[in-house]
Formats: sequence, structure tokens, C-alpha cells
Amino acid sequence: MSFDEKVIQFFKYADKDNSNSISLDELVQVFRLCGDYRPEDQIKKLFKFIDTNNDNKVSLEELKTVLAKQPPKQKREFDLRAAFKEIDKDNSGSINIKELQEFLTKNGYDDDVKAVIAAADKNGDGVISFEEFVALIQ
Repeated sequence: MSFDEKVIQFFKYADKDNSNSISLDELVQVFRLCGDYRPEDQIKKLFKFIDTNNDNKVSLEELKTVLAKQPPKQKREFDLRAAFKEIDKDNSGSINIKELQEFLTKNGYDDDVKAVIAAADKNGDGVISFEEFVALIQ
């Protein structure tokens, strides 16, 4: 999937009311659903940075323009969040054994899911958070 396709997919996911724009509330919701619990004022700053025409909504073009200018590390985080979201089917902000098993099977892997969870689950809660997911991938 190309970068533009990923941005479009993210945009459609975030645009809950199908208004062809993302509101601040929608952006906060999608951050939370992706396991990102940074303070809302940080998300608000990001929103204002992306909303280049200051109309209090983010268009697809504004999002594409800003993301295309981001350093590779930030693009990688965007890709990792998209991958995490794809696996986290119940939108809990974490990946459980069932979700990981479905993902691995769908993609032709025959890994021991419990072993993968055990290796990634640093805090011992039985699920993989976004931070643990990133550590596992890197």
C-alpha cells in the first residue's frame, strides 16, 4: 500500500461523520483508538499545525501535505500505527491473543502466538500495547 493510500485510509477512518474533514474531536478519538494517550493539548497543537487554512477542520489535502513533509522517522510511526490499528480489531488500544492469531494466520505465519505475546508483553498484562508493538517490530 502506498503512502497516499495509507493516508486516505487513515483519513476515512478518522472522519467518523463522513464530512470530508477531520475535527479535533475526531483526531483525539483516533489517537486514543490507536493506543496513543498523549495529552489533548499536544493533539490540539498538531491539529492546528495540520489545519493550514485555520478553518478548524483538517482536509485530506492538508493532511497529505503535512505528512509528506515529515521526516522518515515520523512516517515510520504513522505506518506502525496503521499496522497496529489493522491488528487491533476491537479498537481496545491493545492487541490480544485472538487478534494476533487472526493476523498471523491471515498473513501466512505459523508462529506460536503465546510466545510472541510473552516476548512482547513487557508489563505482563497479557496484551500488546502500541509501545510494546513498536519495540517488537524494531
